[in-house]
Amino acid sequence: MEVELRVEGRNLVFAAKEKDQVISTLSVSPDIGGNGQPIYQIKNAFTKGLYRRRGYMDAILKEVFTCMQSEQEAFVFLGTREPQVFAKYGFIQIVKPQDPFPDTLGRIIDVRSFINLFESEKEFVLSLRIHDEMLPENDGVYMAHCGPEGGMLNCIKIANPLMSNEQGEKLACEAEVDVKDLIQFGFGLKNAREAFKIVVKMKEDEICERLDNLKFKQSV
Repeated sequence: MEVELRVEGRNLVFAAKEKDQVISTLSVSPDIGGNGQPIYQIKNAFTKGLYRRRGYMDAILKEVFTCMQSEQEAFVFLGTREPQVFAKYGFIQIVKPQDPFPDTLGRIIDVRSFINLFESEKEFVLSLRIHDEMLPENDGVYMAHCGPEGGMLNCIKIANPLMSNEQGEKLACEAEVDVKDLIQFGFGLKNAREAFKIVVKMKEDEICERLDNLKFKQSV
């Protein structure tokens, strides 16, 4: 099997092939998000009936994620009536049920870029342990912060999973979150207490208040 990428107009088309026969395809199309920046939508995902559940779509989506990570794209979204098909790839609902398009799913591609879409009116500093089972590049400990005058968050990765300091102690964080919960928090489907596990219990109210005061500068 090989995965071929070609450009058709403004779209990227990914195709899984066997002996020059196209078995599975999808396209990635640019759109404009709420902050005026391009965001990307997966469309027209298709696998020939006899070849389903054989890993062709797995291979295509892996290539899509790799391509988008290289461009530091924050997330990708898609519309589907079969959300269970994409759940194993980390996609989860990102709009409320009353939305005109309730079957819209999203997936964080690059954690740093995603957190950089948040804004705070006040100084913000928080160390986060972020879990991503499928994309190990996202998995690790991050520091998110902005200055005393507020503004957009700046996020850096400070440790890989389970990394220890010189004394052999696990690097501490103030809160933990899975990428599925993080994207739902960003799009307003969960509040801080629902999305995050607060590690420093003595500061739980303070941390949740800081998180809930963040504004997410993106929409689909």
